[in-house]
Amino acid sequence: MTDCQTFGRSGAVPSAAQPPPASADELQALRDRLAHQTAAHCYEQSGYYRSALDELGVGPADIRSVADLERLPVLLGKDDERELQQRSREELGHPFGEHLCVAAQEVVAVASTSGTTGTPTFYAFTAEDVAVTDALWARALAQAGVAPGTVVLQGFGLSMFLAGYPLLRAVERMGAQIVPVGAEAGTERLLNLARLTAPEVLLCTPSYAAHLVERAPDQMRALGLRSIVCAGEPGAGLPEVRAAIESATGATVYDALGGAHGIMNASTGAHPYDGMVLLGEDCSVQQLIDTDTREPVTVPDDGRPVYGERVKTSLRWRAQPQLRTSVGDVYEMRRDIGPDGSAQTRIKVIGRTDDLLIVKGVKLYPAAVSELIAGLQPRVTGQFRILLPGPPPRVTPPLRLRVERGASAREEEDARLASDIAQHMHDRLSVRPEVEIVAAGALERTSHKTRFIEIAGER
Repeated sequence: MTDCQTFGRSGAVPSAAQPPPASADELQALRDRLAHQTAAHCYEQSGYYRSALDELGVGPADIRSVADLERLPVLLGKDDERELQQRSREELGHPFGEHLCVAAQEVVAVASTSGTTGTPTFYAFTAEDVAVTDALWARALAQAGVAPGTVVLQGFGLSMFLAGYPLLRAVERMGAQIVPVGAEAGTERLLNLARLTAPEVLLCTPSYAAHLVERAPDQMRALGLRSIVCAGEPGAGLPEVRAAIESATGATVYDALGGAHGIMNASTGAHPYDGMVLLGEDCSVQQLIDTDTREPVTVPDDGRPVYGERVKTSLRWRAQPQLRTSVGDVYEMRRDIGPDGSAQTRIKVIGRTDDLLIVKGVKLYPAAVSELIAGLQPRVTGQFRILLPGPPPRVTPPLRLRVERGASAREEEDARLASDIAQHMHDRLSVRPEVEIVAAGALERTSHKTRFIEIAGER
């Protein structure tokens, strides 16, 4: 794998193709150095970042360490990025935003969000950024048993998604054998090509894996998959969802999150599920802030979990480096220090700030509802929707849920099932919903991210 240099003009640093330093002191020194280089790169190459830092009275010389980053507020949010990209389309002739820190001609690859709730956000990659991404995916996939020669079936949407072609390319770079079917091919074609190519590893969203099991349980079992690597949405981290897929397929389910900006978090396949390990700490910084006060949340070294909104800073990204950026992800984060002094940080995704619901003062994330519903299988399929009359976060009670009964459950038991769901939610989440039970298969399935919230009037 080709070594990558950070920011080109700033000199060579240890490559992301190599594991991060084993020594905690060496890793911290590397992260501090790269944090300063990122701040300097952003300040020198982006008018947006320069203006934001000047307004705070902060320059690159003031950011000499990862700890210094916590002195900065969130500088770039999801809505900010969309606005910057709209302006750059109109004024600069490219869709990458005013925080692009290289000439547009240096961009060699592009990915985007799905754009299901508006204009997609574009991710730009230089050749160095591609190398970093490939190296980080290699770390995550290696934990799932992918090695040179492993047959891997790509079941994510190929299109422009981060888990589409960029992931396919990373598998190729590892020397594994990729079967690039893509979710666009449809379930029947994907299963047929899987039968013909005998993959050992399947890449797809957890909801698509569950759909494949639901649609063709015997075929999925017959494939003899060793691993299923999931990303794109919560689900693979839910014990009941993982157990159902693993029981049906005989494969181990892995959870991954990342694919741009030097971010890569992935589970190890351990049972019970223990969250995702931060695999890119030499390539990015992931810190927490309190969702209410916006103050830093310190992650202790004794394994105790803390909670907050994730704020990221890239350490090896040239095209669109992220400097104190948040898309609203809410994490549980904890860190353990081993006997040799090495640190391992794990995360679990709790939800997103823009998915947050407030019901009579109680904060509720759809991911928490998903975990609770999944725990009632097989009385339910695990599919549900939260029905809102208007946009979140505030919900006028009662909160309305639509939940599918299990395939073998009887319709005459719906009233009891609805009552049990409402009681479980009241006991565990302090919200008593109004529950509507529908037939198995009544709710739309998708090979992409499942949208748990349906707002009246939106399609």
